Amino acid sequence: MPRTPHKQHNKKSRFLSIGSIASILMLLLITAPLMLLITISDSYALVEETEKLDSNNVIKAKQTAKQFYQELMNPASPTQRSEITISEDEINSIIALAMRGIEGLKGRMNVTPIGIKGAFTFHTPINPFGNYINLTATVSPSTQGLSINEAAIGGLELPGKLVLSSIERLLNRLLSGNATGTALVKSIESIQVKGTALSLVYHPVPDLQKIIDESKTQLKNIRDDLELLGDPAITKLYYQQLCEFHSQISGFGNVSLGYYLSSALSFAKQRTLISEMPAEENRAAILALTIFLGSTQFNSIIGAIDKETFQSCPAADKHIVLANRNDLRLHFIFSSALKIISDSGTSFAIGEFKELLDSQQGGSGFSFADLAADRAGIYFAEQALDNAGAQRIQQMASKLTDEKLFFPSISELPEGIPQHVFEARGGIEGDYYKGQLITINQRINNLSLYQQ
Repeated sequence: MPRTPHKQHNKKSRFLSIGSIASILMLLLITAPLMLLITISDSYALVEETEKLDSNNVIKAKQTAKQFYQELMNPASPTQRSEITISEDEINSIIALAMRGIEGLKGRMNVTPIGIKGAFTFHTPINPFGNYINLTATVSPSTQGLSINEAAIGGLELPGKLVLSSIERLLNRLLSGNATGTALVKSIESIQVKGTALSLVYHPVPDLQKIIDESKTQLKNIRDDLELLGDPAITKLYYQQLCEFHSQISGFGNVSLGYYLSSALSFAKQRTLISEMPAEENRAAILALTIFLGSTQFNSIIGAIDKETFQSCPAADKHIVLANRNDLRLHFIFSSALKIISDSGTSFAIGEFKELLDSQQGGSGFSFADLAADRAGIYFAEQALDNAGAQRIQQMASKLTDEKLFFPSISELPEGIPQHVFEARGGIEGDYYKGQLITINQRINNLSLYQQ
């Protein structure tokens, strides 16, 4: 029976309604993110400059963090309560140090009687609605635990309770224990302000060390499944190749790192003929070098070497040197690995952090030779993973036995600079430091390995 006009009209109306709803939903899906981006974007930077680094404050803050960690993880008793005090300058020194590893991010904290106010600015030059995203939050002094009074991202104001609950949920997801994030937040019993210092009273979280160990295992499994650092089996091949090479060359006293670089990257050149992936082969070679000549602790990140392999082929001893020094070899290969694991900015900041700690009275002092090894290692890894540089380094692998090819001269680079002298010359932000850094970079850029 033919449909009546009335029924056809009703069906057409239903189609129009469904189409209208779909159009509205599509519009919302497109406009909602844009509206959110417009709301959180700003045309100005709330924080234009971070605090200048001060090694005294960094050292004190590190000691405080170590105390907090030890007492939280290994309390003397389940009911133990501890207190730490950290100054505004120490907090901002740590923030400034961390910001050096994150491009475009600046931040600082102000400790006041009415609260601890934090502000961070992220520069987003590709954002058409404003070049900056500003984040602010205020933690109120409290004897009833952690209390976030107010928070905002740009023009979007967020309730403090919502921010705190979001932090708890994030930690709960990251840590394997049930509601461990909530327990961590609640472990903070009080926050008080004493002048320009923050005083924190806290109690331990039961089985926290066990929970963190379990979480690390879960993260390792995720790492292995995703192969974030390449195929661990390939890195293991390079480790075994280095082990075999080491057995042939050891026993002759000090041996240059260049011989090991040459051997590993010559092997990478051979494998590239089949895999056609020079950067991936170079990555595996550098990671294997880091475990074999640096520290087996890196394997906890890389996950390439099993216990049986370590037993049959232990990591090499200290007779591998760079510029006739064991410490420079470690600086070079650690920085190369950190470049691969993170990015050059972060690995550079880690290198500077080590030097800041060494600049304290009684330490080895600030060393521009160490810094040259850090920079050279980072640049070597950058080039080894670059599409053009990867093949160039492989083609010159046989010549890497000559250190002058990949490592700059450390002649006349100051070392052992005491803390008070280093700070008097402006520290990391001073012209003296920056001038030496220019010299180091020029020497690296002039190395024949990096000439086109």
